[in-house]
Amino acid sequence: MIERRLLGRTGLAVSSLGLGTAALAVRYGAPGGEREPPDPRDAERAIEAALAAGITLIDTAPAYGHAETLVGRVAAGADCVIATKLAVPAGGWDALDERAARAAVRASAEASLAALRRDRIDVLQIHNATALLLERGVVPAALGELRAEGVVTATGATVYGEADALAAVANADIDVVQVAHSALDRRPERRVLPAAAAAGTAVTTRSVMLRGVLSARGRDLGRAGPFGPLADAADAFRRAAGVTWEALPGAAVAWAAARPGIGSVTLGPRDAGELQALLRGAAAAAPAVLRAGDAWQAELPAHLLDPSRWPPGA
Repeated sequence: MIERRLLGRTGLAVSSLGLGTAALAVRYGAPGGEREPPDPRDAERAIEAALAAGITLIDTAPAYGHAETLVGRVAAGADCVIATKLAVPAGGWDALDERAARAAVRASAEASLAALRRDRIDVLQIHNATALLLERGVVPAALGELRAEGVVTATGATVYGEADALAAVANADIDVVQVAHSALDRRPERRVLPAAAAAGTAVTTRSVMLRGVLSARGRDLGRAGPFGPLADAADAFRRAAGVTWEALPGAAVAWAAARPGIGSVTLGPRDAGELQALLRGAAAAAPAVLRAGDAWQAELPAHLLDPSRWPPGA
C-alpha cells in the first residue's frame, strides 16, 4: 500500500502516505465530533508507529500546538522527510513590511530547526498561503533564500482553493504545494494537478477524510441539517466502494493514494491504533476502490468542502 515516490523537482523521495500531526496536538475532527489530542506519550507512539510502517513523510507546523516538539523528540535522527510550516505573524503577513517579513521567515525557520532537532528543514511551507501573498513575492523569495543557503531543502505552500494553488505552482520559489483533496473533493484534478505536472511542482494532499466526514462519524451528521449533503455524498461513495461505514476511512485513503499526480497523501490519525487501522483498511479496500476509480464523482458546494468556512462551533 505504501510506495516510494519522488517529490517533484526537490530530489526528495517520500512515502505515498504521510503522517499529519495536527490531531496529535490540537483539538480536531468532524463537525460536532472534534476530539481532544492524546497525551504526549501516545502522540509519540503514533509517530513511532508511522515510521515503523514505512511512512517517511511527516507534516507538522508551529500552529499545531507542541506538534513540532513531538516530532523532534521521535524523528530527529530518523530517515524521514519532515515538512513544517512558517508561523503566521500576529496580524498576518500583510501587517509586515518587506524587511520585517523576511526577518519573520528566518526566525520561524530557526525556531522550527530547534523544535525539530535538525540542522536542516526538509520542506518549509507557507501556511495557508493566498494568491495575493504569493504574487507579492516577498515571503516566497525569503523561502528561496533559505533554500539557497541550505537552511531548507525545499520550499512549499499549503493552500485553500484553486486560485491559491495555481499561484503557488506559478511561483518559481515554491517547490511543493499542499492542497485539500478527497473522494468528496476532486477539484484539484481539474487544473491544479495538470499545471503542477507541467511545472515540475510536487503536490501533496490533506483532508483525505474531510475532517472525519468519510468515516462512521459522517453517518451521524444528520441528513436534514446543514451538513446533510456531506452525509449523503459520504454514503454514496461508501456504496460505490462497496464498503461498510466502519471500513470507509480505509477506502477513502486507498482511493486518494491511487490518484495520479499526487506525491503523498497526508493522514491525520489521533493515535497509533487509528493509524494502523487506516493502513489495514486501505490495503483491504484497495482492489474494490480502484475499480470505482474515475467513475466516482461528487458535486458539493464549495463552502461544505472547506472546513475553514464551516459554521462556528461546527
